[in-house]
Amino acid sequence: MDRFTVHLDEDAGPSSTHALVIGVGAYAHLGGGVAPTDHPGATGMRQLSSPPLSARAFARWMIERYHDASRPLGSLALLLSETEPAPFAHPGTGAQHDVEAATIDNIVAAVTEWKERGDHDEARLVFYFCGHGVSLGFDTSLLAADMFADRNSPLNGALHFEALARGLNSCRAGQQVFFVDACRAGSDALVRQVGQDTLGRVPLAGNLRPDGFVAREHAVYFATLHGEEAFARAGGVSLFTDAMLHSFDGAGSENTEGRVWRVTTGTLMHAISRFMREPPFAGVLAGGAVPVSPESFDFDFHELRGDPVVPVYIGCRPREDNALAEFVCRPSRPAENGPVPDGHAEQRRAPLAAGPGDEPDLGEWALFLPFGRYEVEAVLGPADVRRQELDARPPLFRVGLARP
Repeated sequence: MDRFTVHLDEDAGPSSTHALVIGVGAYAHLGGGVAPTDHPGATGMRQLSSPPLSARAFARWMIERYHDASRPLGSLALLLSETEPAPFAHPGTGAQHDVEAATIDNIVAAVTEWKERGDHDEARLVFYFCGHGVSLGFDTSLLAADMFADRNSPLNGALHFEALARGLNSCRAGQQVFFVDACRAGSDALVRQVGQDTLGRVPLAGNLRPDGFVAREHAVYFATLHGEEAFARAGGVSLFTDAMLHSFDGAGSENTEGRVWRVTTGTLMHAISRFMREPPFAGVLAGGAVPVSPESFDFDFHELRGDPVVPVYIGCRPREDNALAEFVCRPSRPAENGPVPDGHAEQRRAPLAAGPGDEPDLGEWALFLPFGRYEVEAVLGPADVRRQELDARPPLFRVGLARP
């Protein structure tokens, strides 16, 4: 096991998945760092709390829950930059792994080792980055923890993402998936200072797929549009990563081939987009960032081990009644009045009392329900009980209970 790897399956064959996960929150040369710079290109950039938490959550999910029998997880490398560095606890073994800092030199070295581990026709590569990003022209630079260490050429501390994706044409891995959870807003100050000739380090040179390699299927997910900002919840997992992990649980799945629920690269994008524009999930950030997946192939990525968990949004019509209603959700019993399936317990939400001078909360009741059939009620009084049945199935279900 090399110094970046926190998970390694010694028995993994060529048909396996290899992940590289990077979370950069503590930047040495931004305001609040150990050696802040006065470079004009750093203006407005700050320390981040969400990326290390998001990267840890994604790494845990990959190790504990990712499932593809045709390409099981063979290895996962993790690099973090956080204010208070801590070991990574392997969710399967409990082993504590020291985590290397997400400096640009470490990132370049980790990319090289990751590429070598996945250099097989049947392999799948997974890349995840969460941290600061900037757009320079039409390309995206991902900022490492020591960005601005080189004052004369600060982008020596960044990874040129598009060059990385192109360079991986030189890797035999037939499937390659990239998750970029970072801003893609332009940086006029950086462009004025350094131009667009150097957009970051390029660990792997390459452009076209060499003759004799299997065709490459790739999928790229950006948390936001080109030129726009991404959003995170301070002290928590980012909105994009949270939406992605919930999508893996079921909202991004389909069972078009029998009883097995699969998340494809296409259904995943649809589910993430839905989550990020839903106020019950995203709150005030709903619609603030539009995730995109340009020029992506559609292929199976993850297979659920059981039934999906589905987001369900329950409300009243008119919505002003949401603050007054007691909501009830209970599973519909089988026709033979048999037992309720495991995990399908009755749930309730009491009316939401507003304090003096507060605006009433008119939001819907948001639930995550196991796949199945349910009965929901909105109780506003003895003469006003509204009922409806629903099928909780991906990608989501929304019900509005109207006045009788």
